[in-house]
Amino acid sequence: MIKVKRIINNNNWKLKADDEITLDSLDRNRRRIALITKKKVAFLLDQKKTIFLNNGALLILSNEYKVKVKAKLEEVLKVETNTKQNLSVLAWHIGNRHIPAEIHNNYILIKRDAIGLKCTGCGVGIDALGSPISAALITPPIHTISGLTPKNPRSHKQKSALFPSSIDPT
Repeated sequence: MIKVKRIINNNNWKLKADDEITLDSLDRNRRRIALITKKKVAFLLDQKKTIFLNNGALLILSNEYKVKVKAKLEEVLKVETNTKQNLSVLAWHIGNRHIPAEIHNNYILIKRDAIGLKCTGCGVGIDALGSPISAALITPPIHTISGLTPKNPRSHKQKSALFPSSIDPT
């Protein structure tokens, strides 16, 4: 099988792409995956470590075929709160549920799902958008990020004003 031999993980490359592939955020964040391009060329991405393919990355295959990576527009929710403290508590809950998120100063983007849809009416403003999710801003569980942890992190037994008990896993 044809394999990826080199990755130029930015969009500053000067080579002419032979083909392209559109991937969502999960498929762009892999160590090993079999892929098929728009022109039906099958190849294998097989890296030693997990890599996030940025929008515009160029994959050079073992046969010198060049494939441009395009980020798929995904249904995401823009979640906003009325205070930074509520935003950090919300970020903690999102991270605690291992929901892929892109965290900004005043809002959080999450994939459209049942949890996001159920938090409307909890002091949280939500707008539906179509956007690719960016690699640099996808976060691990929020309790590992300095400065965003709530002053008094909630244990799993405590209820949150931002998340009604109907979606709280405790």
